[in-house]
Amino acid sequence: MYGIIKYAGLVFIVIAIAGCAAFRKGRATDTVAEPGGMNYAAVIDNVVNNNIAEKGFEIRKGTIELRGTEIEGKFGLHARLNSRGDFYGSVRGPLGIELVRLLMVGNDIAAIDRFNKTVYIGKKDDILKKNGMPEDFMEIIFGDMPAENVRNFSYGENSQLKVTAGDENFIREISICPDEMKICNQRIDAIYSGQEIYITFGEFGTSGGKRYPSVIEMSEGKRMFHVKLLIDDLIYGYDSDIEFNLPSYRRESL
Repeated sequence: MYGIIKYAGLVFIVIAIAGCAAFRKGRATDTVAEPGGMNYAAVIDNVVNNNIAEKGFEIRKGTIELRGTEIEGKFGLHARLNSRGDFYGSVRGPLGIELVRLLMVGNDIAAIDRFNKTVYIGKKDDILKKNGMPEDFMEIIFGDMPAENVRNFSYGENSQLKVTAGDENFIREISICPDEMKICNQRIDAIYSGQEIYITFGEFGTSGGKRYPSVIEMSEGKRMFHVKLLIDDLIYGYDSDIEFNLPSYRRESL
């Protein structure tokens, strides 16, 4: 069971803690015209307008698949992120029985292991630092486009727009599909830890006028694990409170 906590929990807790970071506003870049007539800044702005993390969302039905981990398999998923960055996630087994519940409210984080009646608790700031993750990892996981520090424009295969974003700690190499106005794939390089995370996005759907990927695959170069998220039903926009209610289980540090 701890294998599910370690990998599914890591993915969604890091998703949650990054969700509370302030959504970055501002101009993506100065207007630059591509020789064939494409306006880079206009494309970036359109992709930014399709971001889904700022207003929150609810995944009413989804699946998380784990490979290359101590516990492999497919698990049901129900998750909510509200507009204040608070997060709830429920990972369920084949019979619909809840295995793990993940909570993040403010700076408090908890992973509730139902099977072993254990609560793993921690703090947002500590988890970010421990795992070497950028503050906007929520946006990264769900394919949102950064609105700042975008540069190095070029065209790749299948007319994908290639750009680079990031800062002195993390570099993102992003590929945009203009026909979807969404990120198709990206690589995140952590400068100091040397970690490389690869994420691909596909089978885009629409909710509330926003585009979102219904298939997300993530792999990490050093640990060689692979996580696949399948979203069957997503509702854009979620503003209800998420309570940090913990059962009276044994406590351990996350």
